[in-house]
Amino acid sequence: MVPLLNLYSFFYFGLCLVSGIAFVYFISRKEDLTPTFRGLLIPLICLFFWSVAWSICNSFVAPWTAYIFVFLKNPFILILGVASSNLAFGFQENSFPRWKKWSLRIHIALATAAILANGTGFFYREIHFDPKMEFYVPDQNSPSTIVQLSILSIAGVLCLVLGNTITVLTAKFLRFQGSQKRNTGGFLLAILGILLLAFADILVDLNYFSKPTFLFLLTNLTIIIMTILVLVSLNQETIPSTVGFKIMTFNLTVLYLILSIVANFLFNRFRIDFQNEMSREKHSVKTQLELGVTFPFVYLSDLVIDMQNQSFRINKINFTKENINQIQNRPNSFESFTVESFSNDPKGIYWTSEFYAKNHHFLIAIPYIEYRNTVHQTVVWLIVTLLFSLFTIFMLYPVLHKTSIVYPLTRLLAGIRKMHSGDLFVTVKVSSRDEIGELSNSFNEMISIVRDARLQLEQKIEERTESLNQTILELRETQEQLLQAERMSTLGKIAASVAHEINNPLAAIKGSIQFIKDGQTNVPNPDKSENFLLAEQFIAEFKNQKRSDVTSRFKRKKELIAFFKAKSIPDPISLADTCFDFKIEVVPEEYQKLFETEEGRTIFQSQLNDFVIGFHLGIIETAVERASKIVFALKHHSYSGPRESQKLLSLKEGIDSVLSMYSTSWKQNIEIDWKVSGDPVILGHADELVQVWTNLIYNSIQACPKEGGKIRIFLKEESTEALITIEDNGKGIPEDILPRIFEPFFTTKELGMGTGLGLSIVQKIIQNHNGSIQVESQPGKTLFSIHIPLAKS
Repeated sequence: MVPLLNLYSFFYFGLCLVSGIAFVYFISRKEDLTPTFRGLLIPLICLFFWSVAWSICNSFVAPWTAYIFVFLKNPFILILGVASSNLAFGFQENSFPRWKKWSLRIHIALATAAILANGTGFFYREIHFDPKMEFYVPDQNSPSTIVQLSILSIAGVLCLVLGNTITVLTAKFLRFQGSQKRNTGGFLLAILGILLLAFADILVDLNYFSKPTFLFLLTNLTIIIMTILVLVSLNQETIPSTVGFKIMTFNLTVLYLILSIVANFLFNRFRIDFQNEMSREKHSVKTQLELGVTFPFVYLSDLVIDMQNQSFRINKINFTKENINQIQNRPNSFESFTVESFSNDPKGIYWTSEFYAKNHHFLIAIPYIEYRNTVHQTVVWLIVTLLFSLFTIFMLYPVLHKTSIVYPLTRLLAGIRKMHSGDLFVTVKVSSRDEIGELSNSFNEMISIVRDARLQLEQKIEERTESLNQTILELRETQEQLLQAERMSTLGKIAASVAHEINNPLAAIKGSIQFIKDGQTNVPNPDKSENFLLAEQFIAEFKNQKRSDVTSRFKRKKELIAFFKAKSIPDPISLADTCFDFKIEVVPEEYQKLFETEEGRTIFQSQLNDFVIGFHLGIIETAVERASKIVFALKHHSYSGPRESQKLLSLKEGIDSVLSMYSTSWKQNIEIDWKVSGDPVILGHADELVQVWTNLIYNSIQACPKEGGKIRIFLKEESTEALITIEDNGKGIPEDILPRIFEPFFTTKELGMGTGLGLSIVQKIIQNHNGSIQVESQPGKTLFSIHIPLAKS
């Protein structure tokens, strides 16, 4: 059977070629594709078989093509729609997984039902040549509901599937931005075109639309849709390709699009010319008959029938009068030629038209096969032109594109890869003066700049390394300071809780002292006797008396013990010790009569005990106050008191109070030399400054040797500040630890003997008073110098 190509064979043959090449390429690169984009393979293979089916139907004039139309073309267009819909859900990204899952299930169910309905309805229809489609198809006009449903099932389900696809693509289009939005828009446009074709097919099946118009739209829209899909696919980041492949694909697509447009105009012009030629044949036959010619001369016609007399004027195919009776009631066509099938044989297909001559009704018939033979030659010529053009593009590709585009880009890419690997001395050969040449020049200039910058950077790195090392040292110091700050923060938290625990027992001690004092004060005092007044005067006289030297005290103590023994005083040694502790070293003659009587001795001892108790209560009270202030200072070590709470203070009085408080705690054989020049007055907090003098004097006492220790304290008023120096003759502070003595928690004492906070607190208090403290130390001399601004400054 010789194929007779018609006007649309070229379009579908080219579509087979394009979709087949795309499928082969993508299947060869399947491993490089993303999972979602592998779904493109199914639409491509469906498009290929759909195009093959259309090509077969348009290329063969035979009844068996109806089976291809129903059982190949229709199922594959449905599978193409379902696959395209599934691809749309995964396009760019899988945005709606649940929607995709249920849509795929529903689409497969509807497509399966439509394919079964279409195949079932096929066997209820007769196969005949469709003059509009110009190939054999099942009967499209039938009153049977089953047949009508089978006809509309394919296009109807396809419309539903594509409508859902357009909905999901529209949702993605509204969500995406930039290139994703543009690519989705192209895909959406292609699917919308397919939907329009499916909807037009429904209108054709319902006889609301002519088949030639539909076929014209089908071929041209299919070409445009295919072009859009190919170009959109090539622009995807998920599609592995090269510049050369994109150029070739673009050239082939544009070539096929241009040839298709040319073919449309060519075929339209060819159909018009053939119609004009048949019209001239008809006019020639009519003229001859009107002139009285019985058997006119013809060129194309096989039949000229006088329908009124049922006689043949021309009969080249042995047409019988029974055949005339069969076509007697057919619709008349006087204006143009229509295609009619007088039998189921392809040779019984004719172009027919009617006319009147000498008041007789005539029918003229021109063989359709002759028309197809002429069209076949033109289509073959177009197909050969397409193949030759493709061959030419492939042959000229190395000259047109590879040398001028692909190779320069390959060299540039190789240079970039070398630069990426660390080679900064690479250069790219410039072989053209176009954009690629400018790009190569720019790359060479850039690599030169990078190379120079690298050398400068290496120099700067060396310079910065030294700076960085210095910065690291500074950071370490800062880190140590931060650690100290953290310790102080922790100390504050601990002090807050410890202060509460210590202040409670201190408050209890204070209360007890006050209770004892009140008890002594509130004891009822009868009229004082002579002995009572004498004992009171005796003790008061010795309060401010100076001590004698060591040798004199030893002798006097023996004498005092002997005196007490002589007066029959119990435990005279203990009484003598108590007296010596409070500077009573002798009993003058005017007071000796106090010891002559038992009453006198008892009154003296009672008065002495009261004095001793009062003295020690004073020491306890002072110590409690001191402890409270120390806890307060520890708790507020990092806090600087507000200036408005500062008061005018005499530094001399503050130092005097400390010397008096700790006079009984000094080591034996330590001499304290306390000198004052003026009486400087400052603004400050008395409690805090007492803590300063206490810490410094106590540290000096601890540092002095057991024998021959000496501490010099000097206070001097200068023009704008007060100078306080505290010097001791101890062993000194080693040079390696001298810079760290003011650090919190730093101590050289044994565990449990010190907290390392004393000098840190001293420094903080002095700084809070806008003063400064310095230390100088060497073996045999340690000097602390303190400067505090005067109140008047």
